[in-house]
Amino acid sequence: MKVFLISAVLAGSAMLLSGAQAADSKPNPVEQVSYFRADARDRPGCTPNFIDGQLRWPAGIGNPAASCPDAYAWTSMLEAVREKFWTWGTDQTIWISDPKPICLPGQVSQDCCDPSVMDRTPPIEGAPPSGCPFFPTDWTNPPPLTVAKPNPSHSHDFLNTLDPARVLRQEEAEIVFRNRPFVRYSFLQNLYNKESLGARFTAMQNWISDHAPYANPALTVDYPTDAVMFKVDFFSQSEMLESGLISDTDGNGQRLDPPNNPEHPYVTMLIEETLAPGDEEPELFYLVSVTAASKALPNWHWYAFEHVGNLGRCDYTGCNDSFGFDARGVEVGGASFGQNYIPPKTEDSDDASNDIVFRTGTPYTVAETGESITPSLDALLAAMGVATADSVSDPNTPSAADPAWRSYRLKASQISFVTNTGVPTHAGQSITEGGFVNSASCMTCHSQAGPDADGNAGVPGIGSQTNLNLFGLNQTVNGAPEPSWFFAEGTTVMRSLPMDFVWGMLNASCVDPDGDTGKCKSYNDPHFAPPIGRIEPGATTRR
Repeated sequence: MKVFLISAVLAGSAMLLSGAQAADSKPNPVEQVSYFRADARDRPGCTPNFIDGQLRWPAGIGNPAASCPDAYAWTSMLEAVREKFWTWGTDQTIWISDPKPICLPGQVSQDCCDPSVMDRTPPIEGAPPSGCPFFPTDWTNPPPLTVAKPNPSHSHDFLNTLDPARVLRQEEAEIVFRNRPFVRYSFLQNLYNKESLGARFTAMQNWISDHAPYANPALTVDYPTDAVMFKVDFFSQSEMLESGLISDTDGNGQRLDPPNNPEHPYVTMLIEETLAPGDEEPELFYLVSVTAASKALPNWHWYAFEHVGNLGRCDYTGCNDSFGFDARGVEVGGASFGQNYIPPKTEDSDDASNDIVFRTGTPYTVAETGESITPSLDALLAAMGVATADSVSDPNTPSAADPAWRSYRLKASQISFVTNTGVPTHAGQSITEGGFVNSASCMTCHSQAGPDADGNAGVPGIGSQTNLNLFGLNQTVNGAPEPSWFFAEGTTVMRSLPMDFVWGMLNASCVDPDGDTGKCKSYNDPHFAPPIGRIEPGATTRR
């Protein structure tokens, strides 16, 4: 697969809206619509400090995730880097491919998974028990990190220039890292196999049928407030070279070992094993983007980062960051506006109609955007020990000090389904949402996550809708969730049990599968019951 960069050369003649629009000119249609994406999301005073190993927020900032969503995105990203997110649990360490059932209270057996292991003091000698969830660094001999590499399904030539990120998306190696509080909750709440997911759905439906209008919080999936989901997109070195995103020489012709982007380097990582058949040789992978969420808010705090060199990184919806990097913006009457926002590129038509259309698939270079790091972020990086080294010490293993962390830019943060004026919010980065960035919403898509009575997705399609974009690809849902996703219209008959925005459930397998039906043989075993079903008589669920 080759992504040609001809459009990148042509980008030099296509000016960005920010800085290109004269102060006395009228906004074109794209600029008018972009108004609803260009709000500065942090309130004044959102400047955290890192003192004695702790983040400190200014007085008056009660919940920084709500009041300072962009600054909170940066601090969340940097904290994950400091905590070495690449050593966290993954989908493969939670939703085990051949799971065992959870042990009942007092049961000790090699044929079930003992959740109390999550409360043992690490490091635990040896390898984690097969068939059971685990957090890798809890053990002295965890299995190696694996990555699934999909098979390309789109190779249309026109996408190479119109939406090269969609082409690259088919080659990505995606890993979703989960921190220890996330892994622990998934294990203790018995959410790691398909039978238990289906049994929880049935338990909630039975409760509603017998006890409505009274809710049972113990059956609700509600991850702890310190849980983190951290999804990263990697490309292998061979794919990066083929795509022209990295070079084996620097600007002076000196050889780079390993190859990288000499001006804006990528964070790299050697991955020992892949899940692609016949492709098990270790290879160096390059981090191109991050989409993450922290349970600091009931509906999670969402954010997306992209490498500054990603093709089309601000296409369609623009890039919005009111904390980390200042863009050029526009000056009106001696005052600067819009330094938080980089609009999508446009170009005029060649005829008298003066139509304005998107110009897609090109880099958003620093020379065009005017991006410069803010003093607040620069100070935070130094205080937290991130990107402080002059060069990378070991390209095979990420490190907090790697200067390449300065190559990444906040694309968007998201804390609500709609704006205060009812406009659907959008958040999606060019790689993971390649081909449907213009309609993407992390929150809305993930709100659909949840099992049915069989432990399968109660809302099929993973956020897709029947409307197609101009490429013929499915658009995705955005805006507020639909009640009909979860309940049959006008009834309390459930269609899906909300999984607290966690699509990782799609990786759940049956303890005892029923052939190739996608269902399990039975969901009625006590080992599959949610924890509320095993509470001792007389105990209370009140918190």
